[in-house]
Amino acid sequence: MRVLVTGAGGLIGGALCKRLRGRSDVELLALGRSLPTGADGVVLDLLDATALRRTLADFDPDVVIHAAGRAAGAPGLMLRDNALATVGLAQAMATEAPDAGLILLGSAAQYGGSPDRRPWRESDPCQPQHPYGLSKHVGEQCALLHGRGRITALRLFNLALSEPVGAQLFGRFLTQAVEALAGPGPPRMTVGPLDAVRDFVTLDDVGKAVEAVVDRGVWGEVINLASGQGRTMRSLIEAALAEIGGGLSLEEREAPAGEGGYLSWSVGDPQTCRRLLGFAPSGELAAVVRQAAAWVRAGVAARRDR
Repeated sequence: MRVLVTGAGGLIGGALCKRLRGRSDVELLALGRSLPTGADGVVLDLLDATALRRTLADFDPDVVIHAAGRAAGAPGLMLRDNALATVGLAQAMATEAPDAGLILLGSAAQYGGSPDRRPWRESDPCQPQHPYGLSKHVGEQCALLHGRGRITALRLFNLALSEPVGAQLFGRFLTQAVEALAGPGPPRMTVGPLDAVRDFVTLDDVGKAVEAVVDRGVWGEVINLASGQGRTMRSLIEAALAEIGGGLSLEEREAPAGEGGYLSWSVGDPQTCRRLLGFAPSGELAAVVRQAAAWVRAGVAARRDR
């Protein structure tokens, strides 16, 4: 089975490549705008339509996993990298790899805000209220028009990561924790409001879901990758503080007056995931917390050894 992964130089794409390389039945092609030093793959911008079509024709994939995208930046950049690139990929596959399946990695941000805090179902209307969610949704919906029933969209809920990546709140906390514990003064840090409720999933959940789509042949579906459990960012950070130790204290500041509440709650209904893929994320984050604490302690030790 020939599998092409876009965004192979990124966190999710890189993790998927590592997972798939361990399968004896997979011939992998890693594709990215940039790749880690020494990594095998093809450096390619998805908006280079000629190069993309040539790569698809030469490799002739059975499955394409689209993990490329942008989580932060100016709205125009997110529209380009999340919507236009996705549409271009679907169009190129329609001519160069018409029988291949395409897995899109979407986002809970596509749903927008929830007035009644009921777990999002895939059938609920999407009303994204941020450029990121909007760009992901536009890309998904336009790609589905080219899919011939061979596209499945996985809408990922909040990724809990054990190292700082991008602009995620938990990642910023980890970076600040290293600075506070390695600094000269009392280990104290200030963070923004931690009342936001999230449905946390892990990189392993993403890998299991992608493999289940491929192995079960689950095509033509939109699936929430969610546990159905909501917990505050405070609970995750407090668990990490307990694991890190060192007397680090936390001061939480209030939200600025008039700040939008659209990100205050995001929980998904996992029933479709469980029915179609045979599992749903457990919401268990103990391993992530332990790994995050180890990352902080290693960072503090490295600072002190300078």
